[in-house]
Amino acid sequence: MSKRIRQKLGRYHFRRRLRGKVLLSKVTSFSCYQQNHQEKTCTTARKFIRNNNIQSPCVITVLKISGSEDKFFLSNNGLFSYKYAVENHKLFSPEITPLAS
Repeated sequence: MSKRIRQKLGRYHFRRRLRGKVLLSKVTSFSCYQQNHQEKTCTTARKFIRNNNIQSPCVITVLKISGSEDKFFLSNNGLFSYKYAVENHKLFSPEITPLAS
């Protein structure tokens, strides 16, 4: 693959991720803390959703004990990583666009 083609693909992916971030920024967001090292951040997010009766769509940020953070997107279909939701925002746009307007 030539350098020129790689540059075009890079710009396309950048614009696609940017559109996804803009779309997901319009959704409500919550944050929670990881209590122990034994459970995964996904499990922490699921417990937080269940305990607080959170409705989809929303973004949940889990702050780890180590100081870093993981983000998840809750849709009608389930819990997805934030990165996946940003890169494939067209799958989730039908449920997000009514909230954005």
